Amino acid sequence: MKSSIIILITIICTLTSCKSNDMKESKIVSISIDINANSSEVWNLITSKDYAKELGSVFDKNAFVESDWKLGSEVHFKYEPNKIVSTGIITKLIENELIQVEYDFSGFKYEERYTIEESNTVSKLAIYAGPYISDFEAQKIVWKSWLLKVKELSEK
Repeated sequence: MKSSIIILITIICTLTSCKSNDMKESKIVSISIDINANSSEVWNLITSKDYAKELGSVFDKNAFVESDWKLGSEVHFKYEPNKIVSTGIITKLIENELIQVEYDFSGFKYEERYTIEESNTVSKLAIYAGPYISDFEAQKIVWKSWLLKVKELSEK
């Protein structure tokens, strides 16, 4: 019972970004980048199997994401050759504009949201990911590197 209460308090504090003596403040990574490509080119790149391993390598040498990128589908974060590390569900999807993936790690809720806004020939790709408790600064760096990799590949 005591561990259930601690888990519940952790979840509530994480979702509300509160702080206690036992926990660090949870944080959300929210960053964006302008890409000289239209939204469908950016969308196709981030949802393509052809680029999954190149984009995944930003997180780890052998990492990649696998999905059919349809509403309600699973998104698997994997390591080579075929080890599933985590699985989320696509809960919102607007082609060329929005992907939202929600994860549940034994009661700890984590979300990734990717948005693309196009203006003329420039697309703004934004990532919203979290909450993170202990490794927020490291995650900010990795997500920024991921955005830079998407930009590099999209502008080729």
